[in-house]
Amino acid sequence: MMWGTEFVYVSEEKSFNSDGKSERVSCLSTFVGKLCPVNRAVMPRVIHCILHNLVSEQRLHKMALSTLAVCETEVVGIISPGNSPSIGERPYHVRRLWVPFQGGPLFFLSANIRLFIYLFLRRSWDAVIANDLAALPAAWLAATLRRKALLLDSRELFTQTPFLVHRPLVRRIWEVMERFLYPRVDYIVTVSPPIAEYFRRKYGKPVWLVYNLPLRKEGFVSPRLENRLLIYQGMLHPYRGLEELILAFSYVDEWKLWIVGDGPLRGYLEKLVRQQGLEERVKFFGMVPFEVVDGYTRQATMGVSAELPQGLNHKYALPNKLFDYIQLGIPVLAGEAELVQRIVRHYHCGMVVESWEPRSIARALRFVASQPDLYAGWVKGARSAAKVLHWEQQESCIQVWLRTALQRQPLSVQSIEPACQGIQHLSEVLQGA
Repeated sequence: MMWGTEFVYVSEEKSFNSDGKSERVSCLSTFVGKLCPVNRAVMPRVIHCILHNLVSEQRLHKMALSTLAVCETEVVGIISPGNSPSIGERPYHVRRLWVPFQGGPLFFLSANIRLFIYLFLRRSWDAVIANDLAALPAAWLAATLRRKALLLDSRELFTQTPFLVHRPLVRRIWEVMERFLYPRVDYIVTVSPPIAEYFRRKYGKPVWLVYNLPLRKEGFVSPRLENRLLIYQGMLHPYRGLEELILAFSYVDEWKLWIVGDGPLRGYLEKLVRQQGLEERVKFFGMVPFEVVDGYTRQATMGVSAELPQGLNHKYALPNKLFDYIQLGIPVLAGEAELVQRIVRHYHCGMVVESWEPRSIARALRFVASQPDLYAGWVKGARSAAKVLHWEQQESCIQVWLRTALQRQPLSVQSIEPACQGIQHLSEVLQGA
């Protein structure tokens, strides 16, 4: 092998800078497999960066695993006061930079400054992958000054998120930033065909697709209809359909709901549960590391994916949790998001609630409870879909994308098609082919 025969596996070893404010996870142990060779004189280094504490970052973890197969990989995140939970062992280098602010404009500014300084002073690297628009300013400036390859994983249509749809001034600031930065990035991936088309038309850039598919798992769970347990995993943000779902429990008995995640809406949702007298049926588990979330999901009857199409981002969403449920063989209870509905209907792996409002949800749950044969068919459909809807189907696509950037070659249809054959069927389903 051109980079040598020894491979490295990175496991957890926490250390801090002299100021005590920067955490790194890195150590080496021998491992034979498809991970990175040790010869750093030849091996390129890529740095993934994100303004997040990394605990629940599934997509970034999977991207790092894929780039680890072709280069030395490092992940850089952000921690702040009250937001620095420990993270589990990772098979790549990890550094988390400390900033003194928990949120808002000062967090964004300080995180980008800290990230830029780190990248600018980092001795050796060849490419940086910014995860979403929020991390792009620092990545772009550092890559420009250091003359390194710049890539972007645009996991959202950021300026069309519900947080910004009803805040025109803040949205305007982000739009200006997007218009300045996106034309300066030549290597972009995103999560769904409509978002890719949006960026292609707006900026005239080729955009590749990397779906939020899960890592392939061995075996399936055996979900039980009689358990009557719904699960929601993910962030507790507005327009995720949770308020309507909780209110629906006032119209239907027996069903329970587990909410595994955290976010700004949690306090409001917990208050709503108390007001409705549903404390025994609706449980909040908070944010848990992505490595253990399956332990909760495996017990569910159905998984909920109910983003409301408020803004283009939610309209075109294909969230991690949708594919996570399917990979475990658990049917999906889907809301109004168009692409989620297409997945559920095409693979016959759950039920679509056309109007995501409390009484309609309650009727749907009563219907599900009365249809054991139909439910068994959904389980079968989810298991069948899981065999093709997994991360490994698109791993070669990610690696060609990175190699193309490292070689400073233009992205092209000729390079996309052979590398991305594994996900072509999914793109056709979503585009109505």
